[in-house]
Amino acid sequence: MEGGKESADTGDSDAQDNSDVEREVEYPWLQAVLKTLTQVGAMVRSVFVGADSCEESGDVAASAAAPYSVQYESLAFLREVVNRLCIQDVLQDFFVVELSEQVMILVDRVFTSMDYASQPTFVSCAVLRLLGDFQKLMETWKEHKHNEKHTVTTMYKKWVDRYEEWLVHSSCSTVALQLLNDKESSGAASQMAFIGNSSRYPFLQQWLLCLSHVGVALMEAATTAKTSTDGVGFRPLNLTDRPPIPTRQQLFAVLAEQDDVLIEVLNGLTRMKIFVDAVGSSSDHSVLWPSALATRMVVEYNPDLLFADLVDVLRRDHLVLLDLLVSNGTSSIPVHNLFFTCFHLDKLLFYSVETQMLEYIMRYLRYLSTHWDSSKQILQTDERLEGVMSVLIRLRLEIDRLVAADLFPYGSGPLTRRLRTVEQLYEGPESDTEQL
Repeated sequence: MEGGKESADTGDSDAQDNSDVEREVEYPWLQAVLKTLTQVGAMVRSVFVGADSCEESGDVAASAAAPYSVQYESLAFLREVVNRLCIQDVLQDFFVVELSEQVMILVDRVFTSMDYASQPTFVSCAVLRLLGDFQKLMETWKEHKHNEKHTVTTMYKKWVDRYEEWLVHSSCSTVALQLLNDKESSGAASQMAFIGNSSRYPFLQQWLLCLSHVGVALMEAATTAKTSTDGVGFRPLNLTDRPPIPTRQQLFAVLAEQDDVLIEVLNGLTRMKIFVDAVGSSSDHSVLWPSALATRMVVEYNPDLLFADLVDVLRRDHLVLLDLLVSNGTSSIPVHNLFFTCFHLDKLLFYSVETQMLEYIMRYLRYLSTHWDSSKQILQTDERLEGVMSVLIRLRLEIDRLVAADLFPYGSGPLTRRLRTVEQLYEGPESDTEQL
Protein backbone atom coordinates (compact mmCIF):
# COMPACT_ATOMS: atom_id res chain seq x y z
CA MET A 1 0.00 0.00 0.00
CA GLU A 2 1.22 3.51 -0.73
CA GLY A 3 0.96 4.37 2.93
CA GLY A 4 3.80 1.88 3.53
CA LYS A 5 5.96 3.64 0.99
CA GLU A 6 5.23 6.90 2.70
CA SER A 7 6.43 5.41 5.97
CA ALA A 8 9.71 4.36 4.40
CA ASP A 9 10.24 7.80 2.91
CA THR A 10 9.62 9.68 6.12
CA GLY A 11 11.80 7.43 8.25
CA ASP A 12 12.29 8.57 11.82
CA SER A 13 9.59 11.22 11.52
CA ASP A 14 6.89 8.51 11.59
CA ALA A 15 8.24 7.11 14.83
CA GLN A 16 8.24 10.63 16.24
CA ASP A 17 4.62 11.05 15.12
CA ASN A 18 3.63 7.87 16.94
CA SER A 19 5.54 8.81 20.10
CA ASP A 20 4.05 12.31 20.16
CA VAL A 21 0.44 11.33 19.59
CA GLU A 22 -0.28 10.74 23.31
CA ARG A 23 0.90 14.27 24.03
CA GLU A 24 -1.06 15.88 21.22
CA VAL A 25 -4.31 13.90 21.22
CA GLU A 26 -6.72 14.55 24.07
CA TYR A 27 -8.93 11.48 23.76
CA PRO A 28 -7.47 8.03 24.60
CA TRP A 29 -9.75 6.29 22.10
CA LEU A 30 -8.43 8.56 19.35
CA GLN A 31 -4.86 7.64 20.29
CA ALA A 32 -5.74 3.97 19.81
CA VAL A 33 -7.46 4.64 16.48
CA LEU A 34 -4.50 6.57 15.08
CA LYS A 35 -2.17 3.70 15.93
CA THR A 36 -4.41 1.09 14.24
CA LEU A 37 -5.87 2.89 11.21
CA THR A 38 -5.41 -0.11 8.89
CA GLN A 39 -7.38 -2.37 11.22
CA VAL A 40 -10.03 0.31 11.74
CA GLY A 41 -10.43 0.69 7.97
CA ALA A 42 -10.86 -3.07 7.56
CA MET A 43 -13.41 -3.11 10.37
CA VAL A 44 -15.52 -0.37 8.79
CA ARG A 45 -15.43 -2.08 5.38
CA SER A 46 -16.42 -5.41 6.90
CA VAL A 47 -19.64 -3.83 8.16
CA PHE A 48 -20.66 -3.27 4.53
CA VAL A 49 -19.10 -6.13 2.57
CA GLY A 50 -18.58 -8.84 5.16
CA ALA A 51 -15.39 -9.78 6.96
CA ASP A 52 -14.43 -12.53 4.50
CA SER A 53 -14.50 -10.38 1.38
CA CYS A 54 -13.60 -6.88 2.55
CA GLU A 55 -9.87 -7.25 1.94
CA GLU A 56 -9.86 -8.78 -1.52
CA SER A 57 -13.12 -7.97 -3.26
CA GLY A 58 -14.80 -4.75 -4.20
CA ASP A 59 -18.20 -6.40 -4.56
CA VAL A 60 -20.75 -5.52 -1.93
CA ALA A 61 -22.25 -8.72 -0.52
CA ALA A 62 -25.62 -7.60 0.76
CA SER A 63 -26.27 -10.91 2.54
CA ALA A 64 -23.09 -10.53 4.58
CA ALA A 65 -23.54 -6.85 5.40
CA ALA A 66 -24.39 -5.67 8.90
CA PRO A 67 -27.75 -4.02 9.69
CA TYR A 68 -28.15 -0.46 8.48
CA SER A 69 -27.98 0.88 12.03
CA VAL A 70 -24.55 -0.70 12.47
CA GLN A 71 -23.41 0.71 9.13
CA TYR A 72 -24.53 4.14 10.25
CA GLU A 73 -22.70 3.87 13.57
CA SER A 74 -19.46 2.79 11.87
CA LEU A 75 -19.60 5.78 9.52
CA ALA A 76 -20.45 8.10 12.42
CA PHE A 77 -17.45 6.75 14.33
CA LEU A 78 -15.10 7.33 11.40
CA ARG A 79 -16.55 10.80 10.91
CA GLU A 80 -15.88 11.65 14.53
CA VAL A 81 -12.25 10.59 14.06
CA VAL A 82 -12.00 12.97 11.10
CA ASN A 83 -13.62 15.81 13.04
CA ARG A 84 -11.42 15.33 16.09
CA LEU A 85 -8.26 15.28 13.99
CA CYS A 86 -9.18 18.60 12.42
CA ILE A 87 -10.43 20.24 15.61
CA GLN A 88 -7.31 19.27 17.56
CA ASP A 89 -4.99 20.07 14.65
CA VAL A 90 -3.46 16.57 14.80
CA LEU A 91 -2.21 16.69 11.23
CA GLN A 92 1.02 14.71 11.17
CA ASP A 93 1.68 13.45 7.67
CA PHE A 94 1.87 9.80 8.73
CA PHE A 95 -1.65 9.75 10.18
CA VAL A 96 -3.30 11.81 7.45
CA VAL A 97 -1.69 9.79 4.65
CA GLU A 98 -2.73 6.50 6.25
CA LEU A 99 -6.25 7.74 6.93
CA SER A 100 -6.47 8.99 3.34
CA GLU A 101 -5.54 5.57 2.01
CA GLN A 102 -8.18 3.90 4.16
CA VAL A 103 -10.92 6.36 3.15
CA MET A 104 -10.04 5.97 -0.55
CA ILE A 105 -10.24 2.18 -0.24
CA LEU A 106 -13.63 2.62 1.41
CA VAL A 107 -14.75 4.84 -1.48
CA ASP A 108 -13.54 2.32 -4.08
CA ARG A 109 -14.86 -0.86 -2.50
CA VAL A 110 -18.01 0.32 -0.75
CA PHE A 111 -19.31 3.80 -1.55
CA THR A 112 -19.06 3.62 -5.34
CA SER A 113 -21.10 0.42 -5.60
CA MET A 114 -23.75 1.39 -3.04
CA ASP A 115 -27.37 1.46 -4.16
CA TYR A 116 -28.34 4.96 -3.04
CA ALA A 117 -31.85 4.54 -4.42
CA SER A 118 -32.83 1.74 -2.08
CA GLN A 119 -30.81 2.09 1.11
CA PRO A 120 -32.11 4.22 4.00
CA THR A 121 -31.44 7.93 3.77
CA PHE A 122 -29.64 8.04 7.09
CA VAL A 123 -26.94 5.72 5.69
CA SER A 124 -26.59 7.75 2.48
CA CYS A 125 -26.38 10.96 4.50
CA ALA A 126 -23.72 9.43 6.73
CA VAL A 127 -21.65 8.63 3.63
CA LEU A 128 -22.05 12.14 2.24
CA ARG A 129 -21.23 13.80 5.54
CA LEU A 130 -18.14 11.66 6.03
CA LEU A 131 -16.85 12.52 2.56
CA GLY A 132 -17.60 16.21 3.05
CA ASP A 133 -15.86 16.36 6.41
CA PHE A 134 -12.89 14.41 5.09
CA GLN A 135 -12.59 16.92 2.24
CA LYS A 136 -12.41 19.68 4.85
CA LEU A 137 -9.74 17.77 6.74
CA MET A 138 -7.69 17.39 3.56
CA GLU A 139 -8.06 21.09 2.77
CA THR A 140 -6.94 21.98 6.30
CA TRP A 141 -3.96 19.64 5.98
CA LYS A 142 -3.02 21.17 2.63
CA GLU A 143 -3.14 24.68 4.06
CA HIS A 144 -1.33 23.63 7.23
CA LYS A 145 1.50 22.05 5.22
CA HIS A 146 1.59 24.54 2.35
CA ASN A 147 5.41 24.64 2.32
CA GLU A 148 5.81 20.85 2.19
CA LYS A 149 4.51 20.24 -1.29
CA HIS A 150 5.32 16.70 -2.39
CA THR A 151 3.49 14.46 0.08
CA VAL A 152 0.64 16.87 0.74
CA THR A 153 -0.03 17.93 -2.86
CA THR A 154 0.21 14.41 -4.25
CA MET A 155 -2.10 12.89 -1.66
CA TYR A 156 -4.57 15.77 -1.89
CA LYS A 157 -4.83 15.42 -5.67
CA LYS A 158 -5.28 11.67 -5.36
CA TRP A 159 -8.10 12.23 -2.92
CA VAL A 160 -9.91 14.89 -4.98
CA ASP A 161 -9.59 12.69 -8.07
CA ARG A 162 -11.19 9.81 -6.15
CA TYR A 163 -13.88 12.08 -4.73
CA GLU A 164 -14.78 13.23 -8.24
CA GLU A 165 -14.80 9.66 -9.59
CA TRP A 166 -17.21 8.62 -6.85
CA LEU A 167 -19.50 11.55 -7.65
CA VAL A 168 -19.55 10.61 -11.34
CA HIS A 169 -19.60 6.81 -11.23
CA SER A 170 -21.72 6.00 -8.18
CA SER A 171 -25.50 6.06 -8.30
CA CYS A 172 -25.54 8.94 -5.82
CA SER A 173 -25.71 11.75 -8.40
CA THR A 174 -28.22 9.89 -10.56
CA VAL A 175 -30.53 9.38 -7.58
CA ALA A 176 -30.15 13.00 -6.46
CA LEU A 177 -30.98 14.41 -9.88
CA GLN A 178 -33.99 12.11 -10.20
CA LEU A 179 -35.28 13.16 -6.79
CA LEU A 180 -34.92 16.83 -7.63
CA ASN A 181 -37.35 16.33 -10.48
CA ASP A 182 -39.68 13.90 -8.71
CA LYS A 183 -41.26 15.55 -5.68
CA GLU A 184 -43.55 12.60 -5.08
CA SER A 185 -40.75 10.02 -5.06
CA SER A 186 -40.98 7.39 -2.37
CA GLY A 187 -37.22 6.91 -2.51
CA ALA A 188 -34.41 8.35 -0.47
CA ALA A 189 -35.53 11.96 -0.19
CA SER A 190 -38.94 11.13 1.27
CA GLN A 191 -37.58 8.94 4.04
CA MET A 192 -36.82 10.38 7.42
CA ALA A 193 -33.07 10.85 7.70
CA PHE A 194 -33.04 9.77 11.33
CA ILE A 195 -35.15 10.05 14.43
CA GLY A 196 -35.41 13.71 15.40
CA ASN A 197 -34.37 15.04 12.00
CA SER A 198 -36.82 17.71 10.86
CA SER A 199 -35.37 18.28 7.39
CA ARG A 200 -37.33 17.11 4.35
CA TYR A 201 -34.30 16.96 2.07
CA PRO A 202 -31.30 15.61 4.01
CA PHE A 203 -29.92 13.50 1.17
CA LEU A 204 -30.22 16.27 -1.42
CA GLN A 205 -28.70 18.86 0.91
CA GLN A 206 -25.63 16.76 1.55
CA TRP A 207 -25.29 15.84 -2.13
CA LEU A 208 -25.35 19.52 -3.14
CA LEU A 209 -22.70 20.21 -0.53
CA CYS A 210 -20.50 17.44 -1.95
CA LEU A 211 -21.09 18.75 -5.47
CA SER A 212 -19.86 22.19 -4.43
CA HIS A 213 -16.83 20.66 -2.66
CA VAL A 214 -15.78 18.78 -5.77
CA GLY A 215 -16.40 21.76 -8.02
CA VAL A 216 -14.30 24.09 -5.89
CA ALA A 217 -11.46 21.58 -5.58
CA LEU A 218 -11.33 20.93 -9.33
CA MET A 219 -11.54 24.60 -10.26
CA GLU A 220 -8.84 25.44 -7.74
CA ALA A 221 -6.66 22.75 -9.30
CA ALA A 222 -7.24 24.29 -12.72
CA THR A 223 -5.85 27.64 -11.56
CA THR A 224 -2.61 26.00 -10.43
CA ALA A 225 -2.21 23.48 -13.26
CA LYS A 226 0.62 25.35 -14.97
CA THR A 227 2.82 25.27 -11.89
CA SER A 228 2.06 21.68 -10.94
CA THR A 229 4.86 19.18 -11.49
CA ASP A 230 3.27 16.23 -9.71
CA GLY A 231 2.45 13.08 -11.57
CA VAL A 232 -1.09 12.87 -10.23
CA GLY A 233 -3.56 14.86 -12.32
CA PHE A 234 -7.27 15.49 -12.49
CA ARG A 235 -9.52 13.92 -15.06
CA PRO A 236 -12.49 15.86 -16.46
CA LEU A 237 -15.76 15.75 -14.57
CA ASN A 238 -17.87 14.12 -17.27
CA LEU A 239 -21.59 14.43 -16.61
CA THR A 240 -22.66 15.03 -20.21
CA ASP A 241 -24.79 11.87 -20.30
CA ARG A 242 -26.59 12.68 -17.05
CA PRO A 243 -29.61 14.89 -16.33
CA PRO A 244 -28.99 18.65 -16.09
CA ILE A 245 -27.63 20.18 -12.92
CA PRO A 246 -30.16 21.57 -10.43
CA THR A 247 -31.63 24.97 -11.18
CA ARG A 248 -31.22 27.84 -8.74
CA GLN A 249 -34.85 27.42 -7.77
CA GLN A 250 -34.29 23.74 -6.96
CA LEU A 251 -31.13 24.63 -5.07
CA PHE A 252 -32.92 27.04 -2.74
CA ALA A 253 -35.99 24.82 -2.41
CA VAL A 254 -33.74 22.12 -0.98
CA LEU A 255 -31.27 24.25 0.99
CA ALA A 256 -33.56 26.89 2.52
CA GLU A 257 -34.25 24.51 5.40
CA GLN A 258 -30.61 24.32 6.48
CA ASP A 259 -28.88 27.66 6.70
CA ASP A 260 -25.35 26.44 7.45
CA VAL A 261 -25.40 24.12 4.43
CA LEU A 262 -26.99 26.82 2.26
CA ILE A 263 -24.30 29.38 3.08
CA GLU A 264 -21.50 26.86 2.59
CA VAL A 265 -22.87 25.87 -0.83
CA LEU A 266 -23.33 29.51 -1.89
CA ASN A 267 -19.80 30.30 -0.78
CA GLY A 268 -18.47 27.35 -2.77
CA LEU A 269 -20.37 28.27 -5.93
CA THR A 270 -19.10 31.85 -5.68
CA ARG A 271 -15.56 30.56 -5.31
CA MET A 272 -16.07 28.45 -8.44
CA LYS A 273 -16.99 31.54 -10.45
CA ILE A 274 -13.92 33.35 -9.14
CA PHE A 275 -11.75 30.40 -10.17
CA VAL A 276 -13.37 30.43 -13.62
CA ASP A 277 -12.46 34.11 -13.94
CA ALA A 278 -8.89 33.33 -12.89
CA VAL A 279 -8.57 30.51 -15.41
CA GLY A 280 -10.14 32.56 -18.20
CA SER A 281 -10.02 30.98 -21.63
CA SER A 282 -6.59 29.37 -21.26
CA SER A 283 -6.50 26.13 -23.23
CA ASP A 284 -3.92 24.80 -20.77
CA HIS A 285 -6.62 24.68 -18.10
CA SER A 286 -9.78 23.94 -20.04
CA VAL A 287 -9.13 20.19 -20.16
CA LEU A 288 -9.61 20.02 -16.40
CA TRP A 289 -13.27 21.05 -16.59
CA PRO A 290 -15.45 20.23 -19.60
CA SER A 291 -16.67 23.40 -21.28
CA ALA A 292 -20.32 22.27 -21.49
CA LEU A 293 -20.59 21.59 -17.77
CA ALA A 294 -18.60 24.70 -16.87
CA THR A 295 -20.90 26.84 -18.99
CA ARG A 296 -24.03 25.37 -17.40
CA MET A 297 -22.74 25.80 -13.87
CA VAL A 298 -21.37 29.31 -14.31
CA VAL A 299 -24.55 30.54 -16.03
CA GLU A 300 -27.01 28.77 -13.74
CA TYR A 301 -25.12 29.61 -10.56
CA ASN A 302 -24.29 33.24 -11.26
CA PRO A 303 -23.08 34.77 -7.95
CA ASP A 304 -25.23 37.90 -8.35
CA LEU A 305 -28.44 35.97 -8.89
CA LEU A 306 -27.56 33.54 -6.11
CA PHE A 307 -27.15 36.42 -3.67
CA ALA A 308 -30.37 38.00 -4.93
CA ASP A 309 -32.12 34.66 -4.38
CA LEU A 310 -30.75 34.58 -0.83
CA VAL A 311 -32.05 38.10 -0.21
CA ASP A 312 -35.48 36.99 -1.41
CA VAL A 313 -35.39 33.87 0.78
CA LEU A 314 -34.62 36.16 3.71
CA ARG A 315 -37.68 38.23 2.69
CA ARG A 316 -35.36 41.19 2.09
CA ASP A 317 -34.91 41.53 5.83
CA HIS A 318 -31.47 42.95 6.62
CA LEU A 319 -31.85 41.96 10.27
CA VAL A 320 -31.95 38.27 9.36
CA LEU A 321 -28.80 38.76 7.29
CA LEU A 322 -27.24 40.50 10.29
CA ASP A 323 -28.30 37.62 12.52
CA LEU A 324 -26.46 35.20 10.25
CA LEU A 325 -23.36 37.38 10.58
CA VAL A 326 -23.27 37.77 14.35
CA SER A 327 -25.22 34.99 16.08
CA ASN A 328 -23.42 32.32 18.06
CA GLY A 329 -24.19 28.83 16.77
CA THR A 330 -27.08 28.42 14.36
CA SER A 331 -29.55 31.06 13.29
CA SER A 332 -32.84 30.71 11.51
CA ILE A 333 -33.94 31.56 8.03
CA PRO A 334 -37.65 32.41 8.32
CA VAL A 335 -38.92 29.87 5.83
CA HIS A 336 -39.11 26.51 7.51
CA ASN A 337 -38.06 24.74 10.68
CA LEU A 338 -34.31 24.39 10.37
CA PHE A 339 -31.34 22.26 11.27
CA PHE A 340 -30.47 18.66 11.80
CA THR A 341 -30.91 17.68 15.43
CA CYS A 342 -30.32 13.97 15.16
CA PHE A 343 -26.64 13.60 15.89
CA HIS A 344 -24.13 15.39 18.10
CA LEU A 345 -21.47 15.54 15.39
CA ASP A 346 -23.45 18.24 13.63
CA LYS A 347 -22.35 20.53 16.45
CA LEU A 348 -18.69 19.88 15.61
CA LEU A 349 -18.67 22.24 12.63
CA PHE A 350 -15.30 23.46 11.44
CA TYR A 351 -16.80 26.91 11.01
CA SER A 352 -19.80 28.43 12.75
CA VAL A 353 -22.68 29.80 10.72
CA GLU A 354 -21.60 33.39 11.33
CA THR A 355 -18.03 32.64 10.22
CA GLN A 356 -19.27 30.99 7.03
CA MET A 357 -21.65 33.88 6.39
CA LEU A 358 -18.94 36.49 6.93
CA GLU A 359 -16.61 34.66 4.55
CA TYR A 360 -19.38 34.37 1.95
CA ILE A 361 -20.57 37.98 2.07
CA MET A 362 -17.01 39.35 2.04
CA ARG A 363 -16.22 37.21 -1.00
CA TYR A 364 -19.40 38.23 -2.78
CA LEU A 365 -18.97 41.95 -2.02
CA ARG A 366 -15.48 41.82 -3.45
CA TYR A 367 -16.80 40.02 -6.52
CA LEU A 368 -19.62 42.56 -6.85
CA SER A 369 -17.30 45.57 -6.66
CA THR A 370 -14.79 44.01 -9.07
CA HIS A 371 -17.49 43.12 -11.62
CA TRP A 372 -19.79 46.06 -10.91
CA ASP A 373 -20.77 46.90 -14.48
CA SER A 374 -21.69 43.34 -15.44
CA SER A 375 -23.25 42.55 -12.05
CA LYS A 376 -25.33 45.72 -12.17
CA GLN A 377 -26.61 44.80 -15.63
CA ILE A 378 -27.50 41.26 -14.54
CA LEU A 379 -29.39 42.47 -11.48
CA GLN A 380 -31.14 45.26 -13.39
CA THR A 381 -32.23 42.87 -16.14
CA ASP A 382 -33.73 40.64 -13.47
CA GLU A 383 -35.24 43.72 -11.73
CA ARG A 384 -33.46 42.90 -8.48
CA LEU A 385 -30.75 45.55 -8.15
CA GLU A 386 -32.77 47.88 -5.94
CA GLY A 387 -33.85 45.07 -3.63
CA VAL A 388 -30.29 43.80 -3.17
CA MET A 389 -28.82 47.26 -2.61
CA SER A 390 -31.59 48.22 -0.19
CA VAL A 391 -30.71 45.25 2.00
CA LEU A 392 -26.95 45.95 1.81
CA ILE A 393 -27.36 49.63 2.65
CA ARG A 394 -29.66 48.92 5.60
CA LEU A 395 -27.25 46.23 6.77
CA ARG A 396 -24.35 48.70 6.75
CA LEU A 397 -26.37 51.30 8.68
CA GLU A 398 -27.38 48.72 11.29
CA ILE A 399 -23.78 47.55 11.71
CA ASP A 400 -22.64 51.16 12.15
CA ARG A 401 -25.32 51.63 14.82
CA LEU A 402 -24.19 48.52 16.71
CA VAL A 403 -20.53 49.50 16.47
CA ALA A 404 -21.31 52.96 17.86
CA ALA A 405 -23.08 51.31 20.80
CA ASP A 406 -20.16 48.88 21.25
CA LEU A 407 -22.50 45.95 20.59
CA PHE A 408 -20.98 44.44 17.44
CA PRO A 409 -19.14 41.23 18.41
CA TYR A 410 -16.05 41.59 16.20
CA GLY A 411 -14.12 44.16 14.17
CA SER A 412 -16.43 45.43 11.47
CA GLY A 413 -13.92 47.52 9.51
CA PRO A 414 -13.28 45.23 6.50
CA LEU A 415 -16.99 44.41 6.12
CA THR A 416 -18.25 48.00 6.34
CA ARG A 417 -15.53 49.21 3.96
CA ARG A 418 -16.69 46.76 1.32
CA LEU A 419 -20.31 47.63 1.93
CA ARG A 420 -19.49 51.33 1.49
CA THR A 421 -17.54 50.61 -1.69
CA VAL A 422 -20.54 48.86 -3.25
CA GLU A 423 -22.83 51.61 -1.99
CA GLN A 424 -20.65 54.26 -3.66
CA LEU A 425 -20.66 52.32 -6.91
CA TYR A 426 -24.44 52.12 -6.75
CA GLU A 427 -24.85 55.84 -6.07
CA GLY A 428 -22.93 56.86 -9.17
CA PRO A 429 -19.78 56.39 -11.27
CA GLU A 430 -18.28 59.64 -10.02
CA SER A 431 -18.11 58.45 -6.42
CA ASP A 432 -14.70 58.06 -4.90
CA THR A 433 -14.57 54.26 -4.72
CA GLU A 434 -12.06 52.29 -2.75
CA GLN A 435 -9.83 49.66 -4.28
CA LEU A 436 -10.35 46.37 -2.47
